[in-house]
Amino acid sequence: MTGEVRIGDQARAAATRTLDTALRAGRLDLAEYERRLVIVQAARLRKDLAPAVADLPDGSGRTGPGLRVATADRERALVQLAGALTDGRLEARAYADAEELVNRAVTYSDIDAVIGNLDAKASHTERDQAIARIEAAVAGGLLEPAERHDRVAAVRRATTDAQLAALVADLPADAGPARSPRVSHAEREAVVAQLHEAVEAGVLELPEFDERVRAVYAARLRDELARLVADLPRPAAPPAPLTALPPITQPPRKRPSFETGMATVKVAAVGWVLMIGIVIALGMAGLTALAFVVGALSAIVFVGILVWAKRTVTAAMEAESARPGEKPFLPAVEPFPGRGPTWVDVDPAEWTSGTPGTRTLGRHNGELLSIAAIVLPDGTPVAITGGADNTALVWDLTDDSLRHTLTGHTHDVVGVAAIVLPDGVPVAVTVSPDRTARVWDLRDGSQRSSPLKVGYEPRGVNCLSLADGTPVVVVHNVSEGIRRWDLRDHKPLGKVAHGSYESFVDGMFPVVLPDGTALVLATDWEGPIKAFDLKTGKTRFELLGHTGSVRSIDTTVLPDGTPVAVSASDDKTIRIWDLRRRTLRHRVTGLLRPQLAVMCTTLPDGTPIAVTCDDNRNKTVRDLRDGAELPYPIALGGDLLSAVTLPNETLILGLSDDYDCSSAAVFSLP
Repeated sequence: MTGEVRIGDQARAAATRTLDTALRAGRLDLAEYERRLVIVQAARLRKDLAPAVADLPDGSGRTGPGLRVATADRERALVQLAGALTDGRLEARAYADAEELVNRAVTYSDIDAVIGNLDAKASHTERDQAIARIEAAVAGGLLEPAERHDRVAAVRRATTDAQLAALVADLPADAGPARSPRVSHAEREAVVAQLHEAVEAGVLELPEFDERVRAVYAARLRDELARLVADLPRPAAPPAPLTALPPITQPPRKRPSFETGMATVKVAAVGWVLMIGIVIALGMAGLTALAFVVGALSAIVFVGILVWAKRTVTAAMEAESARPGEKPFLPAVEPFPGRGPTWVDVDPAEWTSGTPGTRTLGRHNGELLSIAAIVLPDGTPVAITGGADNTALVWDLTDDSLRHTLTGHTHDVVGVAAIVLPDGVPVAVTVSPDRTARVWDLRDGSQRSSPLKVGYEPRGVNCLSLADGTPVVVVHNVSEGIRRWDLRDHKPLGKVAHGSYESFVDGMFPVVLPDGTALVLATDWEGPIKAFDLKTGKTRFELLGHTGSVRSIDTTVLPDGTPVAVSASDDKTIRIWDLRRRTLRHRVTGLLRPQLAVMCTTLPDGTPIAVTCDDNRNKTVRDLRDGAELPYPIALGGDLLSAVTLPNETLILGLSDDYDCSSAAVFSLP
């Protein structure tokens, strides 16, 4: 057999040269070299020589994973590791371990186990390219901004090229949505327009139309959209343009002229002065009877001219304020500073009629600016309204009577909140630009202690009980941030947020998580919803996804103990957030108008609901458990909302539909 062949000095010399080469190349250390050299020198048979050189290159070009690795190979592997660290294919925390494994590697298989899969790792450049594709897809309407956030986060976590490819496989590799199966915003709007045409043609009923519109906005792929209109007639081709006809000309309609009326009055006045001069001259000439006749006729003519001029001027002013056959436009009062007035169509005959189906409370001597409601310990539901007349009014909602008038502020009452203290005393807190917050005992309307100093621009106020039962009032100040006080002794508890977060939307909204952490949610016009720790003032997390300004937020706790926030936005969506998991629970889409306000409460059976208001004052009630719309039409004006839940009904409070928005109205949900 070959292994039994005896060897001579020539074979031992060749093996020694192989060992020398391996020592110089770094494949063997000195100790290993000497050990193997002893084996070579003592070998008598070829099989005795093999263990000393079997895993070393012999100059014949032999390769294999079992061969021992050289120093140069280790250095090349370390260079590859450094390159992978630089371009992001290898994390810094893994680099040290990989470097140690390379330095300890004995064979090429050991080296390959460390660096063999580096080429399959995702690099910074590849991640950036994937993010660029995601951003392009968002810009083209192929992805929702909320999904963009999730995908970008997943891209940054991806470690391999395969994972990156899976995250962008359904997105175009270059500009233009035609290469992607995902649907764009423009395509959704085109399908919605087709659904509208089907309703107008009688092909679709309204309930099915609503269902399909919701499905359109939830669709992600073109195939899903196609299925929603597959059974509908295709849109008719646009008609050919008609030959232009000569314009029909009509004589301009004569309108009453303000300038004409005023000019007539001026001419009449000049004429009247001249006639007085003539009458005086006739009298001095002895023609008394003639002077009397001329004076009487002049007076009659002048009075007639004044009556005609007055009617002309009045008609001109009415013509300027309303087009023929339309109601005059009146500016709607601005319930919150900074929103700017909107113009609403108002019929003067309806100014004091109120909104059908509502109970209207008494008026303030100025516009209504804030509202809150609470059930007193004796079971009496009350509403507290703050107005531009520097007062807050407390109303008994059992008979809508006025219980107390809270006076003391020297400026508008822009915020109202209420809570029952641990000792059973119900209190209301009001804030005003007079730089104070005042605490009132709702039992008798008296003020408790001295006013709290809240700073220059208070905008909103809320009350909550912490996990340990401490009653806290939280006041948002536009220029000075969020401040809080212990309502038992009015001791200040410090600030929460300030500086770059000045422009909060309608104040801030506190909530206590199941672990006892008290948070306050706030947002400005452009940024995300931020959750601040009420104790430390630090930002705990952010809620991202809205593509328009967030106009209103409210918080509540669902029956299963889940704390949620509900946000209304100009992007025509309502979003329900899980504050414990910091995730989006439901996104309500398919709405036709921007959403301005949201308020959370419950029905008597315990169903958690949110009442929302859009920019056309339409109110909608939604189940907070799944975002579904409930069949409760609410007839209230404006976007100022509050609520109180009783054993047999839930009372929704808002602005009455009077012309000056000076009173509150109450709407009952069974």
